[in-house]
Amino acid sequence: MQRTDVGQLQDPALVEQLAATLCGRDTFNGIEAPLMSGLVRLGALVDLGKGETLIREGEPAASEIFLLIEGSLVVQSQSAFIARLDRPGDVVGEVAVLLSSKRTADVIAESAVRVVAIPSKAISQPEFAEIAAGVRKIMLRDDWVKY
Repeated sequence: MQRTDVGQLQDPALVEQLAATLCGRDTFNGIEAPLMSGLVRLGALVDLGKGETLIREGEPAASEIFLLIEGSLVVQSQSAFIARLDRPGDVVGEVAVLLSSKRTADVIAESAVRVVAIPSKAISQPEFAEIAAGVRKIMLRDDWVKY
């Protein structure tokens, strides 16, 4: 796993590209690119190889969520398949952050994966309320009510 603070990237166009990738997706539909860019700048770019674990079930209370940029992640609990996340803009790790609980599932890279890690304290800032609302609605998805 390779992690790079977005604020340390030498390519400002990359931040805009990451934000644009996220803005057009269901979760963040209607979010203005400058707002998403502001949030992305507070995060870190995380690259994983196939088979690497992003989140481990039972880890302590979460301090960040992850926004999928590219690749495919498998979500499983007690080795049972829950979901495959493979659309840019998919949100990972929101349950533990929003519930202030331990991680509820393993999340493993099914292919090479790139995500943006967003600190939970950033998502709770008033200026990002629209984005936080998009993250909260993820928890209400019918296909997640299996665990």
